Amino acid sequence: MKDKSNKKLLSLTFKIGEVQKNFLTISSYSETFVKIESEKYDLPICIIRNNIFQWKDKNYLNLNLKTIQSLYDKSNSLGDGSTEVIIIGLSNGKINNLIELKKKSMNAKLPLEIMKHDAACRTINILSMEGRKILAILI
Repeated sequence: MKDKSNKKLLSLTFKIGEVQKNFLTISSYSETFVKIESEKYDLPICIIRNNIFQWKDKNYLNLNLKTIQSLYDKSNSLGDGSTEVIIIGLSNGKINNLIELKKKSMNAKLPLEIMKHDAACRTINILSMEGRKILAILI
């Protein structure tokens, strides 16, 4: 997939936003969208640091270790330090369905956390305000 500048990306369709401040804030959310810095983004999205991408796959069950590892590597290639946490936030679906992915991620030493969408949004806000390097997929 490519962003608007025609650069190749992973499972991302195109870049749809960027936060200019040091940290981003999710000001509101529902099961179908998040509002970041007063801009509304329809789910699913992927947040890499302060960059917001449209995620192409709405089925969370299609997430796999290879995709997570590729996103993690892409995030780490930005040159401003390692990604500290990977968050998957589910608006619909059961977290238990991703337990195997969590186990595989632990074995691969990937800092993956899986949670409900609302908890993921709050966690992203806290970690972002702390200046932490975040990779998040909100589905």
